[in-house]
Amino acid sequence: MKGKRRPALPVRYWHGLGLCLDPYNVRRIETAQMRGHGVRDDASPESAGYVYASTSWEAALAFSVLGRGNAVCEVKPDSLLAEPDPDFPTLGVRFRGPVRAVSVKVVEPEALPNAREIVKALAADYRWTDNTPQYFDDGYLRAPPLSRSRGYADEDFRWLGQWWPWHFLFPNANGTEMVLDEHGQPYLMFPPGYPGLNGRPRVPTSSLDGAWTRPGFYPNHVDWLRRHQQRMHAGGTAALAQIRLPWEW
Repeated sequence: MKGKRRPALPVRYWHGLGLCLDPYNVRRIETAQMRGHGVRDDASPESAGYVYASTSWEAALAFSVLGRGNAVCEVKPDSLLAEPDPDFPTLGVRFRGPVRAVSVKVVEPEALPNAREIVKALAADYRWTDNTPQYFDDGYLRAPPLSRSRGYADEDFRWLGQWWPWHFLFPNANGTEMVLDEHGQPYLMFPPGYPGLNGRPRVPTSSLDGAWTRPGFYPNHVDWLRRHQQRMHAGGTAALAQIRLPWEW
């Protein structure tokens, strides 16, 4: 006699709540439109009419920290259908309308994921502009399409360590590429055939494994780059001397 098939467990959905100071009063999650909030500059206008969630608690916490938050909320959509999140089709779903809040967990600051852990949680849906994955399965960054067109190879980015936050890799017009760590320290790498290297290494032989490991810290990359540019402009030659070149460390 065949055993009875066990009923499927209900799907649980988690929402990155952002900063939460009063978890006991969270009763439902409304859309940005309902709250009178705008959407990100790079988001479609229709996204204001949805509540976004994930079946992964880790992904929801990652989204929360990206929004300067510290909390995750379990939500019940009730009769609302779960639609795929166009930006995170593997990890994310969205609901057209408000959803009911079941529980809220506020995470202590020291227990929040760091930037590398956030990237690891979301990497399944991180794709380059040519739709290739941004990361290998072991966590190392793949060369972006623009970098590859300049002669860089995947191996040139291994010095960044596993799950390097890709937002903080910045291509320069002259073919060099700059990365910024969480202190704003700039590092430079050079493409093959770059003039003036005279046999010096074009990519660091040391590692940045220890960078971007501060819990709960993932600043806006545009702001981070702007701060760097302002420092360079204000500091002149002395500021330029602070840029780490591959053969200097």
